[in-house]
Amino acid sequence: MKVVQLNPTESAGSILSTDPRQRNQAFKALYMSPIVAGKVREWAKIYNLSGKTPDDVVQEGVILLDELARNGRFRGESKAETFLLGICKNLIRDSAKKVRRVVFKESLSDADLSSEDSIADHMVLEELEDAGQRRDRALQEALGQLTDKCRDALKLYYFENKSMADVAASRGLANPDQAKKAVFRCRESLRELIHHNPYLHNILNPKS
Repeated sequence: MKVVQLNPTESAGSILSTDPRQRNQAFKALYMSPIVAGKVREWAKIYNLSGKTPDDVVQEGVILLDELARNGRFRGESKAETFLLGICKNLIRDSAKKVRRVVFKESLSDADLSSEDSIADHMVLEELEDAGQRRDRALQEALGQLTDKCRDALKLYYFENKSMADVAASRGLANPDQAKKAVFRCRESLRELIHHNPYLHNILNPKS
């Protein structure tokens, strides 16, 4: 395979180009760079990278650099290779996370752009929502489709750990037995709603 090689100036300019061919060439050159590969492998050993390979890190780094270039956060003021290494170092530090994008904690000065370490220290890698967060959001969506009385009864009993007597008082019911029946009916309504909604059912019951 022929490796495309670009000097640092050409690489930064090509990444910011509106020509898709130039951009693809630049990113391919960065991905195939022996300097990038070598440093990433070194950091992988230092930080005990797990769950992904150094090649995975470089690939993720290139994708995030592309996003930064598209939204104007990479402006070619530093070498593209240096910027990519800063991203990769943060990816390795936070290897347990599923990264969605790079966010800068503060503005970068000219001095900060001079090394991958400085760039990495100014970056925060935002995580993708994990399965638990998705389930919580899906459950809230399902609860939102119930009546106000049902939603309040279930939240009081299951989320706030209130007694049936508390539920009865809040709902204006005569006694805890009536509250128990009301909670049971609302719980069955929620189950039925989830069962007939494939999206909610798959998220809330992933193994079923």
